[in-house]
Amino acid sequence: MSNQPYGLKLEEKVHQGIRARDLLRPGDRIVVAVSGGPDSVSLLACLAALSSRWNWDLSIGHVNHGLRGEESDEDAAFVEELGRHFGVPVSIREARLNKQEAKLTKQSLQVHAREARYQALAEILQERRATKIATGHTVDDQAETVLMWMIRGSGTGGLGGIPPKRGERIVRPLLDIPRRDIVAYLEKRQLAYRMDSSNRQPYYLRNRLRQDLMPHLKEYSPGIVNVLSRQAEMIREDHAYLENVAAKAFQQICVTAEANEIQLQRTALLELPLAIQRRVVRHSLQRMMGMTQGPRFDVVQRLLDCLEHGQSGWTMCINNVHVGQEYDRLLFSVRDNGLLPDWSQASSGVVKVGIPGEVVWPLTGQRMVVSMKPAGEHVSLSHKLEMHLDADTFTPALRLRSWMPGDVFCPKGFGGRQKKLQDFFSDMKLPRSQRAKVPLLVAPEGILWVGGLREDERFQVSSSTTSVVIATMNG
Repeated sequence: MSNQPYGLKLEEKVHQGIRARDLLRPGDRIVVAVSGGPDSVSLLACLAALSSRWNWDLSIGHVNHGLRGEESDEDAAFVEELGRHFGVPVSIREARLNKQEAKLTKQSLQVHAREARYQALAEILQERRATKIATGHTVDDQAETVLMWMIRGSGTGGLGGIPPKRGERIVRPLLDIPRRDIVAYLEKRQLAYRMDSSNRQPYYLRNRLRQDLMPHLKEYSPGIVNVLSRQAEMIREDHAYLENVAAKAFQQICVTAEANEIQLQRTALLELPLAIQRRVVRHSLQRMMGMTQGPRFDVVQRLLDCLEHGQSGWTMCINNVHVGQEYDRLLFSVRDNGLLPDWSQASSGVVKVGIPGEVVWPLTGQRMVVSMKPAGEHVSLSHKLEMHLDADTFTPALRLRSWMPGDVFCPKGFGGRQKKLQDFFSDMKLPRSQRAKVPLLVAPEGILWVGGLREDERFQVSSSTTSVVIATMNG
């Protein structure tokens, strides 16, 4: 191996890395992301050299953001020439961006551009009917990324750096290769490349790390790049394990997991190790926000402090997510008009119920069936979601509605005494967020049934009952 030409050594190292990490398979159709810089050009050259051994079908994907004007257009022209040189088809997408667009998305221009770039590459992958997108990230990129997240105070998710695989489609075959080997390889093969002038701009954090901090760190530890890369790999493995533990814990302590609401058992959450508590809370917030990153550590910690030391009833708002404690529940909910129930059957949130009749309670999707039978056909209750009423004690103009302040009823078993519905819910420790979802079956004379919870004493079947109304809730 020592007498092997340098270019072949690098290609063999890439080949071995692909096999060891199972990045690519024989017969893969690969879109190589090529910017025109040294990393992506060397990636293309290596994969082209290995393609006959692996029976790959290669194509080039290039995204022109237009951020550097004429220079960006020249990059695109250079990539087209590369395609002709290697005999590989080229797909170019324009994704013109500006700083104002990035501000609207509350992202840095670099993050906004990266997301647009991956979106464009995904479109090229689909168009080419490809199986993988290969990017030219190197071990130096890995070290810089770890430093960047370390400075920002990231947890294990960020300190794990750049993964060799991103999902099922994106792979990084050069992630073990140092940048100096990339440049030497290109010089040996006499391959030209482009230099992005924005890589010299000091207002980008990555550039300052590369130009200022990394040279100083190398004075203390010449192998710092490999050290940080190895550390990232260990942290990624630890992070994946902890995330798996947290996912199982979430399933165990989750009471409700809906599109616009999550409920967790407070006591069970606080009994978990702190590292898992943080992950479960972060996962819940991300799920509600529709995001894969964030929120910040201090936000999660403030929430956990409230949960441990606060009293039932505290609330906070994190972005568009409302978080609060109700008795022994931690609730996450999205307050959005688009998520309100569809009251198409009636106005003002009231659903008419006929006798006989069948309606759906929009807030929970439960179905209520109401029928009438002579007292002689009366049968015993089959379950708690069924109620029998004396038809002669109320007017048959029934409605389903949510509770309102001031609602009272005479709970069965209270000897005919009135009780505020609000106090009834409090005694049951029913979370405030759930109270509006409870369907009340009401007549002009009052509340007949607090759906599935308690009947009103005044309308119960007795020995003098001649007709029985049977109400049943399903679902």
